[in-house]
Parts: sequence; C-alpha cells; structure tokens
Amino acid sequence: MLPAIVSLKTFVNCRLLKTPLHLVTYNSSMKRTRATSSAKKENKDDSNNDEVETKPKDSEQHLVVENLQDEKLSDMLEPSSEDVKISDQKQKSKLNLKSLKDRNKRSNQEELEPNTLPSKNKVRAVVDLKMMQAELKQLEDPPTTAWEKELCSNRLPYSFFDSPCEELAQNLLGKVLVRYLDNGTILKGRIVETESYLGTMDKASHTYKNKVTPRNMPMYMPPGTIYVYMTYGMYHCFNISSQGEGCAVLIRAVEPLEGMQYMSSQRTSKGTSSTSKKTQKNFKTHELCNGPSKLCMAFQLHKSHSKYSLCTWKGLWIEDGDIENIEIVKCRRIGIDNYGEEWTNKPLRYYIHGNKAVSKRNKDAELLLGLN
Repeated sequence: MLPAIVSLKTFVNCRLLKTPLHLVTYNSSMKRTRATSSAKKENKDDSNNDEVETKPKDSEQHLVVENLQDEKLSDMLEPSSEDVKISDQKQKSKLNLKSLKDRNKRSNQEELEPNTLPSKNKVRAVVDLKMMQAELKQLEDPPTTAWEKELCSNRLPYSFFDSPCEELAQNLLGKVLVRYLDNGTILKGRIVETESYLGTMDKASHTYKNKVTPRNMPMYMPPGTIYVYMTYGMYHCFNISSQGEGCAVLIRAVEPLEGMQYMSSQRTSKGTSSTSKKTQKNFKTHELCNGPSKLCMAFQLHKSHSKYSLCTWKGLWIEDGDIENIEIVKCRRIGIDNYGEEWTNKPLRYYIHGNKAVSKRNKDAELLLGLN
C-alpha cells in the first residue's frame, strides 16, 4: 500500500537506492530514507564518483556466511593443541617400538655373527659351535670289550694326525685303513693316493674364506676327525681333518688287503650294510677302491659317519703299514679346473708310484721325477 504523501526528494532517493515505495512510510520511514540518502551523498562527495554504490543486505549476509564457513574450515584443518599432543605421543611410541625392534635385531645378528658369513647366492645355515662340540662328545664311540680294545691297539695316535695338511697327506701313504663293521667283519686296505686341501685360503676347499656349514664342520674339528660328504648327489668322499683351520686330506684310493669278499660297489644307506641290494658292477681287486666313491662303497662309509674321530671310534682307524722305500709322486689335483690356474696347478695330490690301485697316473709328473 503506497503512502499518502511522497515527496519528490523521497521518490528520487528511493529510485537511487532501489528501495520499493511501499516500504517507505510517511513519517519515520521518510526520516530513515533521508538519513540513508544523506550518508550516501556524503560518500559520493568524498569519492568524487557520479554513481552511488550500495551493497544490498543479501550480499552482506552472503559474505558473513562465507566468512563463517572459512573459519569453520580453518578450525577443521588446523588441529588443536590436544590433538597435536596425542599425535606426538603416538609418533614417539611408534619410534620407540621401531628402535626396540632394531636393537633386538642387531643383538641377534651379533650373536650369530661368528657362525655365519654373507653370501650373494643363498643364505648360510646357522651353526652352533657349542652344540657341535657336545654332539662330538656323544659321537665318541670307543671300544668297550677286551677284544675290541685289542683289535684296535695298533691305532695311530692323535699326534700322528696333528700335523700340517700337506705333511699328513704324504704320511698317510702306505698306512692301513681298518673298518670294523657292526656284524664283526673286518676290512683292511692300504692308502695309496691322497689330496690335501689347505683350508680357508684354498679356493678348492669347502672351507674357503672361512665358510662354515653343518656339512663342513668336521674340517674345523680336531685333527683326525672324519669328514664324509656327498658329491653329485650320489657319491661319497672320505676325508680326514688335519692341523690348520679348515684343512683336511681326501683319501682318493685304497688297495684292498683283507675282507675283499665283503667289499662291493653296493651303495650303502646311512652307514649300514646293503648286502641285500644287487651289485652294480664287479670290480677287479686293484679297481675295488680305485677312487673316493668306490672307497666309501667298499668300506661302507656314509656321511652319517662325519664327526667321528679316527683316534677314538671303534668302527674305523688307521694303522702303520710296515712298508718302506715308497716313491711318492706329487702332481696337480683332479677335478678342480674351475678354481683358477694357481690352485689348479699346485702339486697337492700324492700317490705311490707303481701301485695299480692308484686312480690316475700323472705321467708328466713322473717324468720330471725320473720315475718312468
């Protein structure tokens, strides 16, 4: 409803301010309109603008709402001091737990460090030296009966094996290897061929660069310890530890002397006799123990016999051979062509010249010694 009297000035002000006429009353509304128009007029004079700038109430409310929203958003994005404290405590607890795990991991590694070595190809097996020593004591199976003691009374003592590897390998030539089976059978053979492996510095040795595994542990045991290992997944090789860290002598060939009827090329299982199995091949006498694998089959030696000592075990020992004036041939070892020229050509193989049980003669070495 329009007011009764509207002045020209009021009408003009309403047009300038875009105010509807029905909101202007005759008395109080006119006064408010005059005040607004006068204020706008002063602003116009100060800014020297010809246009009157006004801001509707809706825009003001919109700006207020935007400001409130921004404040709420900033409150949500900026965590409070209590939240910061809680997150710091959680982070510290995580760090403490991580440092504890790292410390435990380092301590475990330090405990296992003496028994393990880094490897690029595969992880080394963990070896407990104390457990191995305890196991070695359990493996001491000395003769108990009077007959057994008398049987092995000619056994070579510990002092014989406690010598450098190369020296022991040559001293073993001509000695007699004696095997006492569980059924009372006795086998004897003369050692005619050996090879020396010089331990941690020898590239062809199982203990090269201080390598320690459950398999090669006998090489670190006292001199005279038996080391039987499997090669190519089917053949066994018989070794004897010597003086020096990780050193051992490989017995390559034995000349049969006694119990030849019980020796065969049958493969044994865990050190027990396999007489029920068929013989793969019948060897001649000089071929019966010709080679490390044939020796283990003939004397029924298995990898389970590792860690026994030739100084105490009643099942195997070495006696003096009562043989003199033997010619020893020194030549390169067999089957180590992949370990570099230096170690391939070292004269670390020894055999008795002229013995038919030798696995392979080296004619070049014999020619240099003038034995041909």
